[in-house]
Amino acid sequence: MTAPTTPRPRPAVILLLLGGFALLSGLSILAAEAARGEILVLLDAGPAARYGAPVAATLADLAGALTLGGAVVAGWLLRDAADRARALLVVAIAAGVTTLARGLSLAFSYAIATGQPVGSPRFGSDLSVFFGTDLGIWLLSGLVIAAATTTVAVLGTSVGIARTVAVLASLVAFAAAMTGHAAGDETHEVGTSTMLVHLLAVGIWLGGLAVLQTLPPGGRDDQRVVRGYSHLALICWVALALSGVWALAVRMNQPGEILTSAYVQLGLAKAVLLLLLGGLGALQRQQIAAGFGAEGAGEHARATYRRLALLELALMGLAVALAAAMSSSPPPAEVGIPPSGPAGVLTGYPLPAAPEPLTVLGAWRPDPFGMALACALVLLWWRPRAPHRPRAQSRRLLAGTVVLVLLTSGPLNVYSKVLVSAHVLQHVLLIVVAGVLLGGVAAVPARLRTLVHGRWWLAVPLAVAGPVLVLAWYVSPFLRVALDGHAAHLALQVLALAAGAFTAVVVRAVPATAPGWAGLVVRAVPLLLGLGAGIVLLLSDTLLAASWFGATGRTWWADALVDQHRAGIAMLAVMVPAALVVIGQGLSAARRDRHPDRRPARTA
Repeated sequence: MTAPTTPRPRPAVILLLLGGFALLSGLSILAAEAARGEILVLLDAGPAARYGAPVAATLADLAGALTLGGAVVAGWLLRDAADRARALLVVAIAAGVTTLARGLSLAFSYAIATGQPVGSPRFGSDLSVFFGTDLGIWLLSGLVIAAATTTVAVLGTSVGIARTVAVLASLVAFAAAMTGHAAGDETHEVGTSTMLVHLLAVGIWLGGLAVLQTLPPGGRDDQRVVRGYSHLALICWVALALSGVWALAVRMNQPGEILTSAYVQLGLAKAVLLLLLGGLGALQRQQIAAGFGAEGAGEHARATYRRLALLELALMGLAVALAAAMSSSPPPAEVGIPPSGPAGVLTGYPLPAAPEPLTVLGAWRPDPFGMALACALVLLWWRPRAPHRPRAQSRRLLAGTVVLVLLTSGPLNVYSKVLVSAHVLQHVLLIVVAGVLLGGVAAVPARLRTLVHGRWWLAVPLAVAGPVLVLAWYVSPFLRVALDGHAAHLALQVLALAAGAFTAVVVRAVPATAPGWAGLVVRAVPLLLGLGAGIVLLLSDTLLAASWFGATGRTWWADALVDQHRAGIAMLAVMVPAALVVIGQGLSAARRDRHPDRRPARTA
């Protein structure tokens, strides 16, 4: 018995793809030259870097999108093993191309940053200095993660491999977002967050659609797969529209630059393309609703959908070329002077007013990443083919997303940059409130149920794993890194949210056959850990991140150690009521153990 062979692409298709890439590369070079304007410092690196940077960026963006979107489709939408294997073959090739393109981008970026033409005698002489800058660190990180993605992508064709590749490809996009231009110091976080949302959305949308076109007709036209992808594409379109407008706004000095700045005009051209893509998406959804039958109207709908998909890919390729040109050129917004005072130098924001009730309620700093994550969770929850869920679960999901937005964009987000108490309280609430609410509606993995079945005590270390990681971050030098860098700041917030969600999922995974007090133990241990951490903060004389919280120059609440004691009080104020709730649940479980006939059936 011989293994089935993978059909080879036809030479005409390869030539068409190469021609399309050449056209997009030419457009990206022309657009980059127009956007660069009269900033002559960027021309000192020679023609290789000047023309090669937008081409390498275009190739890296296209291949990275193919890797991410293809891995998402293979890991979550495709059920046929042969279709998944073919999709992951495309993903592996795209991951390799991404690695090579990011290597070229690193070389060209180094040349542009240092003014050393590629191939000159001094080229690479101060590479170690370049790798000490934020730009160099993130370019190198993206290259290393892309290489790791390629390695994992060739290891197999399982669902687990596909999902691992999707996570790694997301990290590549994360590294790329951290290298993007921001407008000024006060909008740096908005600029990088919107760029991250933008790259993830375009990757899933463009890459997923392209990989679907490489599948045989049975997989490419499967109604369930196409419907699932269509909903993902809608989410991505919304994310791209909101993040794109927001990102362009913070990169402008004034509205008049719509007429005078080539950079802004390229952004507007991308917006026009996005509107056209939205119209194509609406037409595609009409064809999907009509059904892909074998003959008649169904066959016509299927053929129309394919033509629209190819046109959509062409327009998205053009948008990526324009984006690559913008990434290779400086935005019109000038780098702002940091606000005065120690807090301005440290955080890039002016010192907020003293936390009085009215000033606190009016302190808001919108975070695009938290908002995008909340919107994505809601749209995924109410997808067209979602199973019926009780209203109580939907209310918990909405409550969790609202709390997530409030914590990442509200007063705690403003004051967490300068107060230990606000910083600690923000992450505690992300764990105990937002994370637990979202984990309370998440599906419990079958493997987790199997792991703790008959061994409920294994749920105890699993339940505290997330909170322990957050505490470890707080007592390590990484806390200072999270305060100083937006990437680590986002990572710590995601870790706190995931820690609470995973703890809630582990608690729900405890089997119904376990003693009633077993669930009490699994719930109590994370709370005891939180109570202990609160007591340590209340009594400790060692200030967390002293070089940051002790150097903000606050004229109010000037004693940072006293504020850390407030953090301990705030932590206890959250943990004690939660512990009382858990004790009440434990007493109810004990009564049910004494009267087994009154024990209700446990639900997922």
